[in-house]
Amino acid sequence: MTLGLPGGDLSRDSVGRAIVHAGHVGAWVYLGAGGLASLASALSGVALSWAAVALTAAIAVLLVLVAVRRTVATTLTYLVVGGVATAGMTMVAMEPVYELGTTNNAIVAIPCVALVLVGGAGTGSVAAIAWTLAGLVVGQIAVWIGAQVVGAPFVVNLAAVGAAGLVIMIRTFDGLNRRVGVRGQTGLVRAGVRANAAVARRDHELEAITSLYDIAMGHLLAIAASGSGPIDERRRADIRQDLELVIGRDWVDAHGAGSSNPSDIHTPVAVGGADALPTLDHAFTTAAEEGLDVQMTGDLAVLGALGPERAADIDEAVAECLRNVARHANVREAELIIGNGGREVTVAVMDAGVGFDPERVPADRRGIRFGVRERLERHGGSARVWSAIGIGTTVVLTVPEGGA
Repeated sequence: MTLGLPGGDLSRDSVGRAIVHAGHVGAWVYLGAGGLASLASALSGVALSWAAVALTAAIAVLLVLVAVRRTVATTLTYLVVGGVATAGMTMVAMEPVYELGTTNNAIVAIPCVALVLVGGAGTGSVAAIAWTLAGLVVGQIAVWIGAQVVGAPFVVNLAAVGAAGLVIMIRTFDGLNRRVGVRGQTGLVRAGVRANAAVARRDHELEAITSLYDIAMGHLLAIAASGSGPIDERRRADIRQDLELVIGRDWVDAHGAGSSNPSDIHTPVAVGGADALPTLDHAFTTAAEEGLDVQMTGDLAVLGALGPERAADIDEAVAECLRNVARHANVREAELIIGNGGREVTVAVMDAGVGFDPERVPADRRGIRFGVRERLERHGGSARVWSAIGIGTTVVLTVPEGGA
């Protein structure tokens, strides 16, 4: 019954009113049947039955008042007057002419059940159960008083007790079901908030990564178009400004990026002659074996600033990164960006795969920690990883120029 209702309070009120209304309808049906039976008995010549008809009508009229204005005052009035009427009907029903024996009979049950189904003020299950028990107690006390007046044996009316038990069971089930529904609704709201936050965070990260990529590619293309020789100071200033904006001034200062000293950025010089220029043959071979398509930006000639040992280790490190992309990123393409500056050679390995949370990588996983980072750190280099679930992964490998 609560499906589609816009709020918990409205749901509670609606369900409560529906159950109370159903109880009132049941009471009216019960009173109507009893009134008709009493009327038939009165018309057949039993004068006492007229009193039963009048008492039944009085309870029915008061129930209408409770249904129209369900307040504490009207409910208490109904219980008091209904109790008096129940006592009167008990005295009538226990007259010898009816030969009913005990108060556990259908005639006495009529007003008792009507009192149990009062509903009462309030829509909560606890309040409804309290009014039900009050109606049961008032009815049984009234029956006991009526039985004592006429000297009839008193027995608790089982029909009234059964009606009270049914109402309590319905109200208890409704209360528990509503409580579970509220908890479930709260959980759905929290889940929705978390999902929206995750989507917003992912969009923000994707926008940041895209901006960083565009900035890097724009500067790399400008540097490539400028030819060999020192970088123009204006270009150098633009690069530094963008790096400070995207990454932060502290990082730029710590890495000497964009320094105004022209000697900080070198044109690569091959170690051992042009014939010995290092390559990334092992990395590209590994990518081909893994079925990975690699797009490269930059010039492999920058590797000529490295000694053979360092060049071989960065080749192995790049190969390991591409192997991880092929096996874990759930994509079939990756991108390499190669460059040098600040007396360092840098290779960035990027993918737009499933990504991961670096904080949750088990300590016993080798991967970048052993296969890449330790390989470069022995040359004074580093391997930095940026990744986010659903966004992708970027690994930036850096090693100083020179070496054996």
